[in-house]
Amino acid sequence: MSTVSKLLIVIVFLVVGSVGAMTARQVFVVEEPTDMPVPEINGFVLQQPRVLPEFALLDGHARAFARSDFEGTWSFLYFGFTYCPDICPTAMVEMAKLKDLLAASRPDVAAEYYLVSVDPQRDTPERIQEYVTYFDDSFKGLTGDLLEIGKLAQTASVIHVIEPSADGASYEVGHSSTLTLLDPQGNIRAIFKEPLRASVLASDIDRVLTYVERVSNEI
Repeated sequence: MSTVSKLLIVIVFLVVGSVGAMTARQVFVVEEPTDMPVPEINGFVLQQPRVLPEFALLDGHARAFARSDFEGTWSFLYFGFTYCPDICPTAMVEMAKLKDLLAASRPDVAAEYYLVSVDPQRDTPERIQEYVTYFDDSFKGLTGDLLEIGKLAQTASVIHVIEPSADGASYEVGHSSTLTLLDPQGNIRAIFKEPLRASVLASDIDRVLTYVERVSNEI
């Protein structure tokens, strides 16, 4: 088994445990704002929105991108990297399918789709822009300082590991494969876990949006 495969196995257990623990803490600490049951999805719906920290990244045009830039639309964030051999391209294909499904079923919902790099050393703004638009012209990429990326990834319960090779000339990247949903205020509302399949995601997202709409109307 390769080093990166071992890393990914560890990551799967870590991310499931971290997200599960986070959800448990919310159940016991945060009062649910409504008696409406939280929908069951392939992932986790946050009973109370999770606020993102301040961060400073770059978009695919090397322009500054901050937390406030998520405001105004729903946002989908996938954390990965452009040199990823299989998991990331598969997720990007499913995200493109998801965009089409939601455009048909929820035409009133404005949404943006992002790939957040966990390999900024190689993922320059130019490269990540070329990569994401290969899957859809409207997709956006984010990159920048690894510490700044870490702020965003940690809040989204994303685990990512960079493992140097034995010769020190190269490295491997391992990361959890989840899709994070932000509301138009830029807060985390749900985290969808593997397997990421567009048809399942579209159905689950519809449940989440309906839940958020009803909760907002009751407050």
